[in-house]
Amino acid sequence: MGRIFPAASMVFGVFPGSPGGWKHFLEPVRWAVKPSFPAAAAGARPAAGRCESTMDMKERTVMAKATQYEFETLCRAILDAVGGSQNIANVFHCITRLRIVPVNRDLVDMAKLSSIKGILKVVESSGQIQCVIGTTVPEVYNDFIAISGINPGGEVKADAADTASDAAAVQEKKQNLIIRGLNTLAACVTPYLYAIVAGGMIKGIVSLITALGLAASDSDIITVLSAVGDAPFYFMPFMAGYAAAKRFRVKEVFGLMTAGILMYSTFSAPAEGVSSYAFGFIDIPAYNYKSSLFPVILSVWFFSVIFHFIDKRMPKNLRIVFSGALSFLIAAPIFLGFLAPLGNWFASVMTGGFAWLFTHAGPFAGALFCGIIPLTVIFGIKGWSAVELQNLSTLGYDYMLPNFFYSNLAVSGAILAYALKLKKGDQRSAAISTGLVCILGITEPALYGYALPEKRPLAAAMAGGAIAGALAMILGVVTYAFSAPGITSIATYMDEGNNFLMLLVVMAVAWLASFAISFVLCKKEE
Repeated sequence: MGRIFPAASMVFGVFPGSPGGWKHFLEPVRWAVKPSFPAAAAGARPAAGRCESTMDMKERTVMAKATQYEFETLCRAILDAVGGSQNIANVFHCITRLRIVPVNRDLVDMAKLSSIKGILKVVESSGQIQCVIGTTVPEVYNDFIAISGINPGGEVKADAADTASDAAAVQEKKQNLIIRGLNTLAACVTPYLYAIVAGGMIKGIVSLITALGLAASDSDIITVLSAVGDAPFYFMPFMAGYAAAKRFRVKEVFGLMTAGILMYSTFSAPAEGVSSYAFGFIDIPAYNYKSSLFPVILSVWFFSVIFHFIDKRMPKNLRIVFSGALSFLIAAPIFLGFLAPLGNWFASVMTGGFAWLFTHAGPFAGALFCGIIPLTVIFGIKGWSAVELQNLSTLGYDYMLPNFFYSNLAVSGAILAYALKLKKGDQRSAAISTGLVCILGITEPALYGYALPEKRPLAAAMAGGAIAGALAMILGVVTYAFSAPGITSIATYMDEGNNFLMLLVVMAVAWLASFAISFVLCKKEE
């Protein structure tokens, strides 16, 4: 074990044994993504080398209270700009954005919202008002739901629940089918990405340990770590069912129950010679839905339709007993016999379709997809994670997720080249910091702060990403686990062949190409 953690620390910079440089490397992250609030409390920094004391603890307490005050100030300002809690149909967040679905878009003051300190950028997309805040968004979200009177999960309190629910439904009907589909996929995947990323990173550590020969592939430590890393993927239907239930506005436990029905051993591991079960005129195939996504989403959606129909007509004092039971009696045979197999077929067709596209038009498809990724981030277009997870489940590898890594490196190179054309000062230092942060997979500060306003760094990042995407398809680079698209994910590319070496080549090309193009395009600041 003593040999494992120092080796891992050299790659991830997070384990004991690291030379300490990781703190300096992560400092730009803290600087670039923290909200720029007005100072809430003034005080001198303690002298360097000062020992921990009661005064230090008091100062930290004051700083913590100041930070809490800043978050509350930010939340109240956002709430005022969007028209108050009565104008919020739903609110949720991803890794860097607070996403608000307004009841009445006309009541939202976009200019006022954009001027709030602590918000990097405001994007309106897919019926959402997206406030780009940074990695502190979970804390801001918690304060926001407390101040606004909205319950966790985005459901407003009872006195406005019906109005908000109806408004959200009307808002969605105004969107086209593609946007609604992408929003649904994003809502059914985003809530559990933290678990998927954690599992992917652990699978990457397993690959690193075995590749370095630190432990045999059949050793106990690898067996245990593999179980930990594989768990979120194997039981993904349960997480997807939970998230889908929230999306379709039914109790989350019903989503878990739906996933449990699909994963039940009678269907996933049938007796020898049994391929299906007859339920009246419905033929239910015996199929293992482990690691699946689309079957459970379709099943929860259909259950929600039946449940809402029954629950509205059921006397209130009988709902808790009969609404769920009757809904499952009707819905379960249908989603087991038709919708879950349909979802499985759709996943296979989609995976095969993308595989065909990237196989027959590899370099072109890679260049196009990787080149437009900065635009998908800017406009808040999501839903790719579902495709990537399905590829990993069906194929055992994925060729789409790496493009986000190359694109982030391309944005980094473009912004750092642009920074060299700026005069020395705060603006240049800030550009360098945001450029470095991109290597870790956080590009919003760079895209909204520099690439989009200046245009030329954005063009360079897209061009560099396109070059890297085409090269990656030629070299056949893939990832074997889901992870955040940053430098910490490189272990997920390791295999017994040369996939990792090819990754390093594409990484270098992505960064250098965008750096060179940006350096040529951007003019030196006078």
